Amino acid sequence: MTEHIFPTVYEWILIGMHAVVFAVGLTGNFLVCLVVHRNPAMRTVTNYFIVNLAVADFLVILICLPPTLIWDTTETWFLGHVLCKLVLYLQTVSVAVSVLTLTFISLDRWYAICFPLKFKSTTSRAKTAILIIWIIALLYDIPELITLRTASRKKFHVETVLFTQCIASWDDVAERHYTTSKIVFLYLLPLTITSAAYFQIVRVLWKSDNIPGHRYQREVCYISGSSVDSRRYMAVSRGPTSGGTQAQIRSRRKAAKMLVCVVLMFALCYFPVHLLSILRYTVDIPQNDITVALAMLSHWLCYANS
Repeated sequence: MTEHIFPTVYEWILIGMHAVVFAVGLTGNFLVCLVVHRNPAMRTVTNYFIVNLAVADFLVILICLPPTLIWDTTETWFLGHVLCKLVLYLQTVSVAVSVLTLTFISLDRWYAICFPLKFKSTTSRAKTAILIIWIIALLYDIPELITLRTASRKKFHVETVLFTQCIASWDDVAERHYTTSKIVFLYLLPLTITSAAYFQIVRVLWKSDNIPGHRYQREVCYISGSSVDSRRYMAVSRGPTSGGTQAQIRSRRKAAKMLVCVVLMFALCYFPVHLLSILRYTVDIPQNDITVALAMLSHWLCYANS
């Protein structure tokens, strides 16, 4: 029994890796929120979404990482029925908020860059979108919140908390359907949307040296303005791109690269845990040290993404 309670060598290594993620993740996400809060000039639409992402990641690291690590290493849920519900519920909520925020960021950038004359992105709309994100995330995992409970999977002659698990009390079919919905709605669908959005953004930003919508707006003024003004306007638009415009293009390209990297990290870090979920229902995975280590490593990757 003691081999299940006391960590092995590889588990100690993973515990150390989790500790690094815990310290760096909490500090980094807190600093993101602090910097935007103290600098009014940084309160842009994209930064509001990034702060929301940081809040969700901060919560998942603070609330969910320690209990999950203890659970993985000891194969026992020690925290009782109430925290069984709350911790796993908040974990899914935080992940959903992160995923939806990344999706909204990609759509916001797509509208702003590809259709600059049709959509006006404002901080008030960003705040409304963030509220919608949290409402969707809180509602999505209610079925699991209701069904989660603690149960012992091993019978002993004496009453003990050892090997108690936090599990959902529904049948295998319902669990399979719900797990599938998580993979689709919290991974595959958002990844498809963000990939399509950033593909279009990259095409627009790298195919031209002009800011999308910049030249078009000038031509509209030429058509609707007076003859004197229109000649002056076309002289500006036909001249070389100004240094300020070039700087703005470089800034947008840099921001696009950063956001693409964030999405790629999300895709790579969450792929193993979703793959294991699929294999659990399609292949008879043996319960041994290797599979336990892989499960812990997949959980660590999810937290590392935060």
